[in-house]
Amino acid sequence: MKKLLYLKTIKGKGRGVFCNTDIAKGETIEVCPVIIIPAEEFAALSATPLMDYSFYFIKEENMLALTMGFGSMYNHKQYPNAVYILNREERQMLFIAHENIKAHTEICINYGGEYGIDYHKWFTDRGIDPI
Repeated sequence: MKKLLYLKTIKGKGRGVFCNTDIAKGETIEVCPVIIIPAEEFAALSATPLMDYSFYFIKEENMLALTMGFGSMYNHKQYPNAVYILNREERQMLFIAHENIKAHTEICINYGGEYGIDYHKWFTDRGIDPI
């Protein structure tokens, strides 16, 4: 069942992703196609704001992915209410509810890719005070 997602500005965080309806634990929130950024373009992309909105497609090779849809707009939380799964074969990023999410609650992921990882370095490297 497709959910209606929307962006909302959050004081101190910028924009975040929200949903108009309740989402059950384990339910797919969104399936996003990804655009692959080849390794030879890593340095050029790293010098732009787009780096903050990309994910590693193959970290060991410095290949990045820019996620379409709302995929690059989910905010970080150490203990998030959603998780993401990168499907390299299909070139998609899936966002799945890690817990029941009430309508009009912000949907967050952990930028480290694993539930509970403290990912303050991502923020401090960018001069951002982690919330």
